[in-house]
Amino acid sequence: MENTDLPCQLVDRVRRKNPVVLTIANDVTADKVADGLSACGASPIMSKAPEEAGELVNLSDAITINLGTINQTQLALIRAVLDANAGRRPVVLDPVAVGSVSYRLKIAKQLLTDYYFTVIRGNASEIAALAGYDSTGHGIDAGEGQQSPVTVVKQCAQRYHTCVCLTGATDIVTDGQDTFINPTGTAMLTVNVGSGDMLSSITAAYLVVSDTPVVGSALAAKFFSVAGALAAQQSTGLGQWQSCFFDELSQLDSQKLVNQLAKERNDNDDK
Repeated sequence: MENTDLPCQLVDRVRRKNPVVLTIANDVTADKVADGLSACGASPIMSKAPEEAGELVNLSDAITINLGTINQTQLALIRAVLDANAGRRPVVLDPVAVGSVSYRLKIAKQLLTDYYFTVIRGNASEIAALAGYDSTGHGIDAGEGQQSPVTVVKQCAQRYHTCVCLTGATDIVTDGQDTFINPTGTAMLTVNVGSGDMLSSITAAYLVVSDTPVVGSALAAKFFSVAGALAAQQSTGLGQWQSCFFDELSQLDSQKLVNQLAKERNDNDDK
């Protein structure tokens, strides 16, 4: 899949549809995730009570499961939500730091065995760990490995029969067959705590309006990275960038995204 294949009109469709995304959140980044969803045109909803899982699932259009602050209480909530969903709505798994912490890796693998996830969104070390490789990730950082990233992502997708989105300096989205490579980005996205968590939930919103998980994931990654890059052009530090980033998330529409993709093509042709 190329940039020219991205259905950029879906950016506007998300804003019109205002999909409700239920996020079982990372406590560290819940507010950023909520703001990010709101900025892109979706509606966030979060919970810590298994007792309301069924009602919240019925209110939602998509679900994100984030393992960033996992414990047994949250795991009970996650299972209650996934049981209530029963595969009806798209679900994104964000396997935070499974490349570094064996407890999280065990939980992620068990969830992937027990439930179907529409998309797995993680960094290089997280996806490598799920694919069965040793990882050099430290905490939530991506780490570096010896394997071809595209090969690792495809193997992860094939192992769990799902779509995988690896994000970093270059994003890779694949279902094991169709693959999208996104080189757009900015270093600010890597140093801003919560960037990945935001993208996971925004991906869930885009799955609601997309024909396939690869299309929804690829478009969400492109939308997110273009907003980050545009914000970086207007800022000199992380604090200013964060403010500009939320502005770009809230203002980036389909026509502006099309224009940015055209600019990328022209810049590449000039090299």
